[in-house]
Amino acid sequence: MELEKDSLLRGRYRIQGTLGKGGMGAVYTAMDESLGVYVAVKENLLEDEDAIEQFRREATILAGLRHPNLPRVTDHFVVEGQGQYLVMDFIEGEDLKMRLQRLGALPEKEVVLIGIAISDALNYLHSLTPPVLHRDIKPGNIRVTPNGQVYLVDFGLAKQVEGGQMTATGARGLTPGYSPPEQYGTARTDARSDIFSLGATLYTALTGYPPEDGLAVAINQTKLTPVRDRNPKVTEEFAQVIEKALNAKSEDRYQTGAELKRALLDASDTVTRQMARGEVTVAPPPLGATVVADASAETIAPKDYAAGSFPSAGTPSAPRRNLSPLYIAGGIGAVIVIAVLAVLVVSNLLGGGTPTSEAALPTNTIAAVAATDTAEPSNTPTTEVIPTDTPTEEPLPTDTPEATEPAAPLPTATGGTGMIAFASNRTGEAQIYLYDLTTQETTQITNIPGGACQPTWSYDGTRLAFIAPCKANQQRYEGSSLFMINMDGSGMTPLKSSPIGDYDPAWSPVDNRIVFTTVRDFNRPQIWMLDIDTGETTNLSDNVTTDYQPEWAPDASRIIFASNRVTGRGSVWTMNLDGSNVVELTKDNTKTNVEPVWGPDGDLVVFTQFDPSGSGIPRIMGTNWRDGGTNSGISNFRISENIMGMREADVSPDGHWIVFSANNNAARLDIYLMRINGAELTPLILDEANDFDPDWQPVP
Repeated sequence: MELEKDSLLRGRYRIQGTLGKGGMGAVYTAMDESLGVYVAVKENLLEDEDAIEQFRREATILAGLRHPNLPRVTDHFVVEGQGQYLVMDFIEGEDLKMRLQRLGALPEKEVVLIGIAISDALNYLHSLTPPVLHRDIKPGNIRVTPNGQVYLVDFGLAKQVEGGQMTATGARGLTPGYSPPEQYGTARTDARSDIFSLGATLYTALTGYPPEDGLAVAINQTKLTPVRDRNPKVTEEFAQVIEKALNAKSEDRYQTGAELKRALLDASDTVTRQMARGEVTVAPPPLGATVVADASAETIAPKDYAAGSFPSAGTPSAPRRNLSPLYIAGGIGAVIVIAVLAVLVVSNLLGGGTPTSEAALPTNTIAAVAATDTAEPSNTPTTEVIPTDTPTEEPLPTDTPEATEPAAPLPTATGGTGMIAFASNRTGEAQIYLYDLTTQETTQITNIPGGACQPTWSYDGTRLAFIAPCKANQQRYEGSSLFMINMDGSGMTPLKSSPIGDYDPAWSPVDNRIVFTTVRDFNRPQIWMLDIDTGETTNLSDNVTTDYQPEWAPDASRIIFASNRVTGRGSVWTMNLDGSNVVELTKDNTKTNVEPVWGPDGDLVVFTQFDPSGSGIPRIMGTNWRDGGTNSGISNFRISENIMGMREADVSPDGHWIVFSANNNAARLDIYLMRINGAELTPLILDEANDFDPDWQPVP
């Protein structure tokens, strides 16, 4: 029997919705009311002994896993007369199959980092007692979360090695192109079988094509197409690593996950090796890239994240590319079945045990929207390891870069005078630019290896603070630091920062203090304050929870910020400058509310909102602060309509206009203006590159 929305399972798990439904049961999202976090609940309705034992073994395997790139089972129980249930970590995000649909072949550095994360997870699995084999590694079973973490999911076909024998928790699964020859029955599967499947997945990520089927290669019916024949941009060293992992003979592959990880590191450049220290993260997916299963049609349908996500600035919500090679079955006996993949650890049990073919990709439309920094997902481990090195070894320049040529003629904007500071990757890496509202001229003011973004104006409108390095518009910036520069590009100065990662700077409207987000303590975002003049720093969050995106009240009396303090998803809060008197402003646990800014009158608050149960397209909302928030959160009103993804709003000094980034063109982010009531929507900064992080210069 299908569980209904808002029903309470076992007196603890409040069902939020159905993620996937198949022949043996369903997968649901739920709120764990004991812990206040979102979880995934997987259901088995079959009553035969084999299915029950298979389900129990999967729970046993997952419950024992403790690795940053693997999910866990947190509960397993039977409701008599109803069904058998697993409660799992809720893994949000997009899988690599969706990522390939959205972007095409991925950059080499990103594929290296994904390979390092998963090979490390495999080394952990294979080193357990007894060892665990995954047996179903493919693009659809690797997920990237809204904060860029990489997970290996779906253990429905996993095996444990006990006394030299394999004990299967699921049927033998075959995914042509990704399954090694021995998995067809030619030999016993072992750790090297997972190495093959990971190599095939990385091959697809690099080239946009699945490799030739392993069995077909083994019996000389075909040959593996070299990586560089399909993507000449891949380095020879990395191509050789992938091709060795795909050797038809298991003895000629890498023998362990640790060996493969070392080979990937050796084939990487210095920056990538630094990024691989500690917890590996990649560019997070854009809003709308998560899919859940349509319970009625058992196909894939788009849906947004429960806690939001960010695009890479280089690829914000790019339109889905029809990669025709990925729509063709890749080998002998390929069964083309659309995989019903949920936003979590979804087993092949959902399909009634039917093997799926990763070579056949679903034809759903991915919503062409992107969002910027938003909530840390509620299931993020608090013990995550943050890299301790800034991911760049190149010195930051101290000279003033030359101004760029003005952009192509733009529509006349009526937003007043002054400057808009913003970030753009129009020169290849994100850098800081100024746009003059009067002359419509654009000037580049930074030229930093590794990129720069998140500009914020000083109170007198003559200087800017920003972060570097910054490769993309994303959620978190581990390894970034705070800098200050004059508006003419001179006098760049590093501010007191932690090398672990400081970002989201906001300059006080009255003096030389900056509030910012940092991950220096407890490996989760916290809000700190820096006094530029003295160098003194203060932790305003006091290590309570995940806080981020701070902004000042116009009189500098309070801080407004986003936090996951109560709902497990982003909401807007305020606090005093010492971190006391914390008040929730947007009291709505059904929506994600992030990126808050105050209007100059001290009454209006503008923020970004998206609705997990709606279109998933971010929109700009407003609310009234009302004298300290006693009645806060009761008067939210919509400023923008859902015609395109709108976020990163900032209010003009006169309070009449809002500047924001949006992706009306699905292939990029641009910067727009509109009246405070949403009228007179006007394109402001249009370029073939991605323009984001707008900040309005205060009146000098």
